[in-house]
Amino acid sequence: MSEDLISSVKVLLGSSKNSHRQINDILSILKLGNQLFPSQKSQPGSELPKDVISSENKKRTELQRMNKQERILKITEWFTNEFETKSLPVNVSVKNYLTFLLVVFKLSKKLKPGYHRSLVLANTLSRLNKMLVNHPLEYNKRTTREPLGLLFLITESALEASRNLKFPYMIDETTFTQFIPLMTRFSMDSDDPLQEIVKTISDMSKYRITTTIGEGHRKIFGSVLQHCSPKIPLKNRIETGTRLLKKITSEQNDSTVLSHYNTLKLFVEKDTELRILISKLAKEEITRTKYRRFVNGILEELANAGKLT
Repeated sequence: MSEDLISSVKVLLGSSKNSHRQINDILSILKLGNQLFPSQKSQPGSELPKDVISSENKKRTELQRMNKQERILKITEWFTNEFETKSLPVNVSVKNYLTFLLVVFKLSKKLKPGYHRSLVLANTLSRLNKMLVNHPLEYNKRTTREPLGLLFLITESALEASRNLKFPYMIDETTFTQFIPLMTRFSMDSDDPLQEIVKTISDMSKYRITTTIGEGHRKIFGSVLQHCSPKIPLKNRIETGTRLLKKITSEQNDSTVLSHYNTLKLFVEKDTELRILISKLAKEEITRTKYRRFVNGILEELANAGKLT
């Protein structure tokens, strides 16, 4: 974090009219972002540059004139600008994007629930997408912990943004595309990629954010998986599709069968090559083996899906 931003917030502690608890909370959140910025410590005995002193004084004056809500909005704006202009050009990584979004999300939680909180997160996700256009992510598909954390924070921010806006926040495709390596990993290693993603995120640490992974999260995870799946190598897509089909025909629990079917639909709906193959395999299963009515109905839907091409 730049010295002038931290100092500008700290100085508010010396004013009796300001809420010390709120300022300390903001400072604690901002310190999470220290790792995003190169060390800017001055040498002992040296003076701060005049432009830094001027910027610090200006920020301090602005913050002192603001109420609690305005102060959080302004600090969030300054932090976002600093991340984009000072951190991203130096280091692009999943961890840095995750940390940036975590700081903004926690700052937004200090706002009163309502329109302004939702608007801050919607604007942040829009800014994030533009950052990803200019600074896209690159990571190995075997790396999962931090990409999953970023996916969780983007999803949680989108859901929070949608709560007090007139329409659900729609995550941009550029943001979705950053998760192709992650979706490839789950598609390769999981019997049911969507269910495994939901379970893994449900079980992992959530950065002291109190939430329950629900249907809204599942829907967004599914949208990410569906967007990324056609960009996964065809061999892996075929293996995933045939594996899910086998699970559908062998599973005895109808609820589990339906879960596998919903995941398979995500893969085939926008993937003509895979849809034709799964349709052909489903027809063969219907001809070769007699299944109970529920499974047979799903196989018929999959068989007919090939006609959509």
